[in-house]
Amino acid sequence: MFALDRHASFFQHSLRLLPYHYTQTDTTRLALIFFCVSALDLLGYLPLGNQQCSSKSKITKDEVERWKEWVYSTCLLPTRDAFRCSPATAVPHYAYSLPTTHSDKVDYDVGHTAGTYFALCILIILRDDFSRLDRVGMMRWLRKCQRADGSFAAGVLRSKSNALSDSLEERFGERDLRFGYCAAAARWLIGGDILARKNVVEDIDVDRVLGYITSCVSYEGGIAMSPYAEGHAGGGYCGVGTISLLSQGKVRNVLGDVVIDALVRWSLMHQVYAEVDPESDSEDESDSEVTSVSSSDMSLRGPKTDIPAGFTGRINKPADTCYCFWSGATLEMLDVPGTCSPSSMTGSLRLSDIRSNIMFLLTQTQNTMIGGFSKVAGAHPDLMHGYLGVAALAMCADVIREQGGPEKFVKDEAEGEIIASVLPLKSVDGTLCLSTSAKQYAEELRAKWEKE
Repeated sequence: MFALDRHASFFQHSLRLLPYHYTQTDTTRLALIFFCVSALDLLGYLPLGNQQCSSKSKITKDEVERWKEWVYSTCLLPTRDAFRCSPATAVPHYAYSLPTTHSDKVDYDVGHTAGTYFALCILIILRDDFSRLDRVGMMRWLRKCQRADGSFAAGVLRSKSNALSDSLEERFGERDLRFGYCAAAARWLIGGDILARKNVVEDIDVDRVLGYITSCVSYEGGIAMSPYAEGHAGGGYCGVGTISLLSQGKVRNVLGDVVIDALVRWSLMHQVYAEVDPESDSEDESDSEVTSVSSSDMSLRGPKTDIPAGFTGRINKPADTCYCFWSGATLEMLDVPGTCSPSSMTGSLRLSDIRSNIMFLLTQTQNTMIGGFSKVAGAHPDLMHGYLGVAALAMCADVIREQGGPEKFVKDEAEGEIIASVLPLKSVDGTLCLSTSAKQYAEELRAKWEKE
């Protein structure tokens, strides 16, 4: 069964106090907070406006307001055009007013594309209106983060002697699809495309972004994190998500039928069964030889339909909780092969083995004692896999509701109760990795900005 209340307790406790193991992740604290806040949103534990909130929730509206204030007061730059990933990387604000004695002095208190994405998502979930942001300045900052090949950097180091000169700025961070996705999501959330259409600010170079993603399509049908690399489920999600955000969901128009159909097939083939070698005498799962077999090939191996199957990120890897979301959300954004337009809100995700995916998450990686989900069976739960496990199950619940209920996905009444236990989860938007209600609020803000 899906331990909804236990998961809610796990994320509520994590917002207040984390084990010392998380010390090494303090420079990405906004990501940890996003996982907690967004999970509690999907679980129905946040008191937001007129939305129904669980009677077991201990979160108050005053606490929600304090969370918003914390994000603004500790992670928003004084320029109000970007967010840090954590207050741990902040430079004291008074340093901005001190006279500069060295012309080459560099400002290291800079924004981060991933931190900005996480901050915006947290604020949207908590129903903030972004009135404290410099949205025009943020669009200018995003343009500076874009490289000539269309990819995005993590951020820009700015010279204090001449903050307006691009020649004195240096982009930092890896060159892959992750930061491009964060930039595209931030642009959409602040209505950057609306500002560009109104000629308030210059837009990012959309054509170059799309060209860079196209160059990352791999020979086997997946999308890599960078050109000429191996296809990766994370790269597929970031690439397709970026295209969806920049093209108003018209992914097929950008990538074409051949690439889309190959990507759907590639993603579906990465739903795998984790089998323990029957020749192993060890009762300890960690000592057993684990092999991954594509769920679409199991008919050749005998009657194994009761084995749960999750998703793997790349070939010859075991099923992993996070890829149940990354691959699932990618499939959700892609329409079913052979159709000219999306035939359902869940896209090609309904072509996957929904029942087996749910059973994998609930029986293999869910921790029913303390809550949360682990990366693989037998590991400790963590915040990232905990949130993505909840989000993956929310997507599966969307498919079940769309298909008319759990009856079509189960074999007996007992299994029906297990599958039905995920239905209380709120609907999730795979493109933004947010609840559908949070996205609807963002669309309301965008509609207001359109009229201004």
